[in-house]
Amino acid sequence: MANELEERLRIKRARRNRRRFFSLLGFLLLLIYVPALWNWLFSKNHEIGVIKTATLEIKVPVNALFIRNEKLLLSPEKGIILPNVQYGERVARGGVVASYVRADMKAINDSYKQMEIEILKRVVAKFDQAVGIERELWEDAIEAQMDKLTAMGNARDLSDAESIRAAIDNVLEAKARYMLDSGMEFTNEKKELERLRSSIEQSVTNIRADFSAVVSYTVDGYEESLTPETMNQITLEKINEIMEKGKVPDKRITPPEIAGKEGEPFGKLVMNDVAWIALSVPEQQGRQIAVLKDKAALQGKELTLELEVEGVSDYIPVTVETIGQAQDGNMMVTVRMDKYIEKTMDYRASKGNLVIQSITGMKVPIRSLFNINSVDDTADIAIVYMNKAVFRRVKIVGRQDSYAIIENVDPTKTTENVNIFDIYLVNPNNIVEGQVIEK
Repeated sequence: MANELEERLRIKRARRNRRRFFSLLGFLLLLIYVPALWNWLFSKNHEIGVIKTATLEIKVPVNALFIRNEKLLLSPEKGIILPNVQYGERVARGGVVASYVRADMKAINDSYKQMEIEILKRVVAKFDQAVGIERELWEDAIEAQMDKLTAMGNARDLSDAESIRAAIDNVLEAKARYMLDSGMEFTNEKKELERLRSSIEQSVTNIRADFSAVVSYTVDGYEESLTPETMNQITLEKINEIMEKGKVPDKRITPPEIAGKEGEPFGKLVMNDVAWIALSVPEQQGRQIAVLKDKAALQGKELTLELEVEGVSDYIPVTVETIGQAQDGNMMVTVRMDKYIEKTMDYRASKGNLVIQSITGMKVPIRSLFNINSVDDTADIAIVYMNKAVFRRVKIVGRQDSYAIIENVDPTKTTENVNIFDIYLVNPNNIVEGQVIEK
C-alpha cells in the first residue's frame, strides 16, 4: 500500500515538473517571437521586389562652358544679308555663305530673283509632262531633300514655316537647274537665266567661307574671347559668370534676310572637327576623375567619359585633358570633344551631368537597404526566404539617385549571399528577422 502511494506521488511530481518546464519554455518562446507574432497578426502585405542585373550610371552634376574654333561673319556695309546656307548646314571652303545687297539695290535684286524663279517654274512644268529615265534620275537626286521636308511635316511643328518655305524653293530650284544641265532643250530659258544672273552679280556681293565649317546665325559675343588659345585663362568664376547669362535659342531658324550694319557680325562659322568644354565639378568627384585619369595614363590611354547636356538628347563622348586645383569646393576639368559639335554650337554655357562610371551588377532601390555603414559602404537587405525575412549583409559598390548596385561581402560564403532573382523587401521598415512575410 505504501509503495503504491509513493508511486502516485512520484508520478504527480513528474507531471507537475513537466508542466512547469513546458510553461517556462512557452514563456521563453513567447518573449523571443512576440515581435514577429505581433507584426504577423497586425501588419499588411509587404512590397517586394526581385533582384535583377542592371547597369547604373554614376553621374556628377557639372556646369559646362563650350570653347570652339569660330569666326565671325561681318557685314561689308549697311544693307541686306541674304543667307545662302541654312542654319546648321556645312559650307565648303570658298563656298558662298550669304549674299550682301546694298539697301538701295534690294528692290531691284528681288525683282531679278522673282523673274529667275518664274523661269525655273516654267522649266519644271515642262519636265512634269515628260517620262522616262530623266525623271528617275531626278527623283534619286532630290531624295535626300524630300526626306528632310517629310521629316519637318511629320514633326507637326509649324514654328519653322519660314524655313520650310525656303527649303521648298530650294527643291524647286535644284530640280529646275538639274533639268537645265541634263541635256534637255531649254535654250531660251538658259539665255534668260544667264542674262539675269549677270545682272544680279553686278548688284550682289558674295560672302564666302574661309574654311570648311558649319554655319550659325546666332552670335553671343564670346566668339573672340573664348578660344582654344585663351582656354588656359578660364577660371571657375568665369564659368559661373557666363552660366548666369547664357541662354540657348529656342529655335534654329534661318532668317530670310538680315539687316546688316557695317563691320557688325550677322553669323559665324563653326569648325566641327574638335572643340573643348570647361567643366566646373565638385571637388570630391574631381579628385575621383583625377584618379581615373592617372590609371588610364599608366595603361597608355586617355580617359574618355560621357557628358549629358540639358537640351541635347545624345550623350557626348569627351576626353579628359586637364584637371585644375580645388577652389571653394570645386575643380575645373577641361575635356575635348570631336562629335556632336554642330548639335551644341548654340550652347555657350549649360548645366549637365558627367558620367564618370558605369557599373553593372545587382540593382536595388536604396530604400531597401538599412543599417548602412558609411565607412565601409556595407548595408543589410531583407531577403524573403521560405516566407520569412532573412537579413543579409551586402556591399554598396555604387549609387545614383534612388538606386544602388550591391555585391556580396564575401562571395565564398554561399549560404550568406544574395543572388539574382532573390526576392527582397522594398521597404523593410519595422521588420524583424524571422518575421513571416505576406506577399
